Amino acid sequence: MHQPRAARPRRAVVALLALALTTGLVMAAGSASVSASASKIDSRVLQAVKGGKSATYWALLRQRADLKGAAAITSSSAQGWFVYKRLTSVANSSQAGLRSMLASRGVSYKPFWIINAIRITSKAATLNAVAGRPEVARILPRWSSKLTDEVGTRVDAGIKTVEWNITRINAPQVWSTYNDRGEGITVASIDTGVQWNHPALIKTYRGLAGPFQKLFSDNNYNWFDPSHVCSPNGKTVCDNNGHGTHTMGTMVGDDRGANQIGVAPRALWIAAKGCETNSCSDFALTMSGQWMLAPTDLNNQNPRPDLRPHVINNSWGGGPGDPFYRSIVQSWVAAGIFPQFANGNAGPGCGTAGSPGDYPESYAAGAFDINNNIAGFSSRGPSAIDGGLKPNVSAPGVNVRSSVPTNGYANFNGTSMASPHVAGTVALIWSVNGAPAFSRNVAATEQFIDNTAIDVNNTTCGGTADDNNVWGEGRLDAFAAVTAAKGLSG
Repeated sequence: MHQPRAARPRRAVVALLALALTTGLVMAAGSASVSASASKIDSRVLQAVKGGKSATYWALLRQRADLKGAAAITSSSAQGWFVYKRLTSVANSSQAGLRSMLASRGVSYKPFWIINAIRITSKAATLNAVAGRPEVARILPRWSSKLTDEVGTRVDAGIKTVEWNITRINAPQVWSTYNDRGEGITVASIDTGVQWNHPALIKTYRGLAGPFQKLFSDNNYNWFDPSHVCSPNGKTVCDNNGHGTHTMGTMVGDDRGANQIGVAPRALWIAAKGCETNSCSDFALTMSGQWMLAPTDLNNQNPRPDLRPHVINNSWGGGPGDPFYRSIVQSWVAAGIFPQFANGNAGPGCGTAGSPGDYPESYAAGAFDINNNIAGFSSRGPSAIDGGLKPNVSAPGVNVRSSVPTNGYANFNGTSMASPHVAGTVALIWSVNGAPAFSRNVAATEQFIDNTAIDVNNTTCGGTADDNNVWGEGRLDAFAAVTAAKGLSG
């Protein structure tokens, strides 16, 4: 264990991209030559609309909400509402003119307040008009991400009791010493969904067990399927892949019998289906990121930021250095949501940490095996965003047994499997003592995990014995982190 160090600085929201773009190209289908405003347009969008074609793209607006005041708000509910109102106010005012123009042209568009952007489908003429507006900063192409598990490593697993990975991070010591199993905390996942009635998960789904004692037929504020994969109206909870059920099981899973698979087995859970299958569209991920800050009813109406989760596990990602999702993560942090991400499975090369895990605001997990060896696939730092340390910490991610549909269990590999160990640990830290002083304090919580991690000396990708770009701060120790938080919170 190394000595405590100062909290990592939080950075203000920055411009999303600075790309070298092609200018002076000529559009087909009767459009005029591209004006000087084409310097705002990513060349891939220009290419997509050639020949009179329609394309879907993102118009990112210049104005950003000032969220600095959120840190001083002590009420969890008030803090959430503050961030939500600031973001929506800026988006509504700055997008008004562009929305009006798009509506008058009859093109398809979807506004977003969490990133102050509009997702548009149009031909070249409207693209030019959008680029010509002074409030528009950049125009970017559509994109997608993928799950960060290792394909082809899934095997059926037999009953264990407390799994090796749960024991390895010393979670059972938290349960027995502090009688702390994550009570009062809501964890969330942006993933492929969840089998809500899995024996290891049904008792802690917030739609059934939450403070409002909702019936499952309701699901309001606890489930979101933006692409309507599970049902035509998006109101049915499902997991058509298995990945999301597995990651949720590692956070909270417990069938109250032989299958003790979760780090924080009394925390409640909610979920958004940000990944339609084994890939995740830009639409679903951005909608899910927005919903997490202000959950809505099943008609995506009546947002309630006071019902936002405490921690979000994100076991998905893309290549290094993509800042698109960064303002979403920054907004989560401003609202006191812990942003937990997988670091990616592009190892063993250095500089392979994927986005959004490579953001300085994100907390990213690398993966190790039962013999405490770093997984060969576990992505390494440094971050392509700012050169900082990545991963932040490492957790079990090889041969991890957890829940899968239908009512089964299986062993998966990946930093996808490592990340929910950290999310569950955050739930334990924020639950200890009932209402600890550090609940929703993201920076302080990162320090508890950092400073209590078990150091592993591997400087092959840079860093020191204490903090390096293979292991991050070291191996996760939930008991030590909770003990440190309890000692300071009284």
